[in-house]
Amino acid sequence: MSEHEQRWRVYRAIFDTNIFVRALIQKENLANHLISLWLEGRFILVLSQAIVTEIRGVLLRPALMRELQYTRTEAMRLINLLPQASIVEVTTSGELCRDPKDDKFVDCAISGRVQFLVSTDNDLVDDAELKRALFEFGVEIVEPLDFLEKIREAEIDSSDSGQ
Repeated sequence: MSEHEQRWRVYRAIFDTNIFVRALIQKENLANHLISLWLEGRFILVLSQAIVTEIRGVLLRPALMRELQYTRTEAMRLINLLPQASIVEVTTSGELCRDPKDDKFVDCAISGRVQFLVSTDNDLVDDAELKRALFEFGVEIVEPLDFLEKIREAEIDSSDSGQ
């Protein structure tokens, strides 16, 4: 158990692809801050091979690189971090999402026993029926700022109870 895991309640979370895209379009933003917190061990990032494949494909799309003005080197730097995530085998296959392309995130959230699916995708964030279904599995869909607050609350709670 790492020092961070001993000091704080460590959540398990999935990031939707849009979080990684946001990390490339601006150097100092919330997406980059969350990635830094993951690399520091403040939470466990959970991904499936299907999600890793999607992230790689999206980030290396030439049209997206031109439109958002980032380089292949910058994309690869981020892609090369992905193997540090907890890569889980997806054992469920549901059709819970309005957008079927998002099912891979939900399936991974359930199989990976995460507490949070972090996204800015309205098909996930605004779907009350999906949120109710995932609640049964202990998964909450949150936007990045809400997830950051959850991490901070966990750190405060753990430091209060430990002293």
